[in-house]
Amino acid sequence: MKRLRCDVSFGDSLLFLLGWTLLVVITFGLASPFFLFSLIKFMINRTVVVEE
Repeated sequence: MKRLRCDVSFGDSLLFLLGWTLLVVITFGLASPFFLFSLIKFMINRTVVVEE
């Protein structure tokens, strides 16, 4: 059986959120619609298929 496992550490997620928060503040909120797509891409890139 195959399962998906997301290997995201606390430090990775903290840096990601800190970077996007800074970007949203600098652009006065113009970057906020793109945050969701970037978050999905971030999680997909760190997801692996595990065979049990």
